[in-house]
Amino acid sequence: MKKKIYLIGLNLYSIILALKIRKDFKNIDINILEASGNFLNAYSSVKIKGYKCNPGFHALENIRSKNLISLFSKILKLKKIKKTRGILIGKNLISYTDQYSKWPLILKKNFKLFEKKINIKPNQIKKKIDNKYLTYLKNNITDDRISVSKNISLLYPWFFSPNYKINYHDEGFVFNQKIRDKRLKHSFVFPKNGLFESISVALKKLLKKKNITVNLKTPISFEKKNKNEILFHGNSELNEKESIKILCIPVVPLTRCIKNFKKKLPKLEPIKYFTGLMEIKNLKKNILDKFSEIIVSSEEAPGLRRISLFSEITGLKKKIYQYEFSEHNSIKDVKKQIIKINQLMSKFVILKSNNNKKLKFVNIGYVFIRNFFSPNQNDIKKISDETVEFFKNEKNFLFPRQITWPINSNKHMIYANEDYNNVIKKNLK
Repeated sequence: MKKKIYLIGLNLYSIILALKIRKDFKNIDINILEASGNFLNAYSSVKIKGYKCNPGFHALENIRSKNLISLFSKILKLKKIKKTRGILIGKNLISYTDQYSKWPLILKKNFKLFEKKINIKPNQIKKKIDNKYLTYLKNNITDDRISVSKNISLLYPWFFSPNYKINYHDEGFVFNQKIRDKRLKHSFVFPKNGLFESISVALKKLLKKKNITVNLKTPISFEKKNKNEILFHGNSELNEKESIKILCIPVVPLTRCIKNFKKKLPKLEPIKYFTGLMEIKNLKKNILDKFSEIIVSSEEAPGLRRISLFSEITGLKKKIYQYEFSEHNSIKDVKKQIIKINQLMSKFVILKSNNNKKLKFVNIGYVFIRNFFSPNQNDIKKISDETVEFFKNEKNFLFPRQITWPINSNKHMIYANEDYNNVIKKNLK
């Protein structure tokens, strides 16, 4: 009888696992089961007044994402933009790679930023860094519904000069520090049309070519039949003892699939997240164009998180910028938030010479993307441990990775490689 494998949950992680299994095991029946009706929903585009765009800035960092770029380059055309990241703090726009000497004096003076090398472990950030600066950064990005502690990963070391480092061997931190120290030249890689939806379409075709079945609209739930046996609902074949199940659902949504799951996250208030498009006419130069993306913390535009070069990324001739922002208690009206974003962006624009026309901002529109939450990490750890306990005695069931927070595409590739080599491959032989 042909061996059957079911990967429960469709995401880039499970897709890469499925491709790796197919490469080494030609005769295994491979199936991916997904509750939603969307193929790789994280890569779906959104429409804003006739323009298609990613739901925020999507990019692959060159060199860092070499394995992922290698995979994608085989199934669709990619392009490279040789620019780095910008940082906008207050009214000050600087490069992600600018050393301390180039940082604005007002920031260094007001927030006790130092030139000496500072190397901090992740759990020491709040103790070692001036809380006044962290609070300032946090209050610009979000409001009092989220504490500094819950936002720390968005603040440090992103809004600090390169001499501020993290003492942690995560591949992302190591790569970004090399960029900040100018040991690597920063560039981003995109699909040729800029839309990550193209990757989704190409991967769907690749899975079909590799004879890997994807079943959408197939929600799976789990129930403890007895101490050592789990009953699967949603696909009866999962209850066949010889079929191998690989769980690929992130921890928080997974808890909603387990019947009578004991531990629950405390009720959290949702915060709305939006993205929009802005066209600027009659400009000669925009300093924002120096960077592919700009991360933002500014009291001039509360809630604004990022500005990116939509035109350049998607290949349009018009000057259109994409902005991302979350709702903020200091401004109840979203339209007023957008006016503030306009005003902040205008500070970095130079008008065409010999042109009497005024600079014109055209807000093309904005869309709601999602709600986000900021749970306590201790609560997340508890429910993660509980999910492991729930599945630990199930025969032919693999749960190699408890994904507890949103991860980028490169992490999906890294985790899939590690888990396949360390856990999954030996269980298929």
